[in-house]
Amino acid sequence: MMKTIQKLSLAFLLLTAIAFKSNAQNQIEIVIVGSSHNNAKSAQDFQPIIDKLKNFKPDMVFGEYLPASDYAKLEENNWAVKVFKKGHDYIEKLNPETPKNIVSQIKKDQKALSSFAYYHKTRMDLAVNFAKNWDRGNSEYQIFVLENYMKNSFGKEERVEYAKMFGNIDSLKKAGLYRTASEYSKIYFPLIYQLKQDRIYNMDCQTYDKPWSAAWAKTDSLYKIMINKGKADSTSAEAATVKAIETYWSYSEEESKVFNADQYAGMNTVKYGVLDEAWNFYGGTHFYGYAGFPTESVKAMIAQWTLRNEGMCKNIIEQAKAKNAKRVIVGVGASHRKWMEEILAKNPAVKIINYNDLH
Repeated sequence: MMKTIQKLSLAFLLLTAIAFKSNAQNQIEIVIVGSSHNNAKSAQDFQPIIDKLKNFKPDMVFGEYLPASDYAKLEENNWAVKVFKKGHDYIEKLNPETPKNIVSQIKKDQKALSSFAYYHKTRMDLAVNFAKNWDRGNSEYQIFVLENYMKNSFGKEERVEYAKMFGNIDSLKKAGLYRTASEYSKIYFPLIYQLKQDRIYNMDCQTYDKPWSAAWAKTDSLYKIMINKGKADSTSAEAATVKAIETYWSYSEEESKVFNADQYAGMNTVKYGVLDEAWNFYGGTHFYGYAGFPTESVKAMIAQWTLRNEGMCKNIIEQAKAKNAKRVIVGVGASHRKWMEEILAKNPAVKIINYNDLH
């Protein structure tokens, strides 16, 4: 009887180990790269970052762009709609004719470019049709490729056609379609191009922007009241709270030196995640209950922020599963990284890998 029990126990342990190994093998490996939206003043060499991400061999690269179908669900005064409407309308004005089946035409053009990357007119059409179809990420990507890798080899007729379809580079910048200081121009578009992939995947979520903005405005107002009380009486409890927040969310001089030496490494550390939460949420969860601190409105902010990040994670997982992706890179504003890593880490189908652990 004892031998039978031992055999059953060994069999159970073996099956558990096999199941665990199988689950680990089927996990999607995801790297959330906390990034800066504006790298204009950065002295960082971005190619080593691109190389590190390229060595990970991702099947998909995601950006903080809204999925095309989501624009129609949002109000016209939503900031994401307003930002891209400028570029969308600019392209529509220069290119009034639209294919009868724009989705089919996009697929056809992508297929043609996969067989030969230097069909310049096809790529121009693709960039235009992505913009018309409200796919900001991929319209920007194709314009980036045209400007950085194709333009120099244009023939005379192609140069004329390009000017007709897109205007000049200053006009593209003004329309927000060519952002030279963005993380996309610096890192993710060159990465995709070097990987010989044909697109960036869109994963943003703007469903909760209205309640988020309301909670933010309320918190800002209450925070200013606390600041003013602290200034009026330096011995008050509010003044002590303000002083504690200022101490809590500061880098030491030595930490600042390390961060500035490699900002992308710095933005993806545990320390930055803690400080970033404090900066974005007026001190953050650490100060719940402190005198004068707007605890309830900060909680309301964080609730909406969490919902947005959960929506972004859902978009990533759904698309990654649909493509049967094994390795995924997500380029996202640094303020999202900590939250998204924590959300995705709860998913047994996901293995989170920190940017700083890549080689």
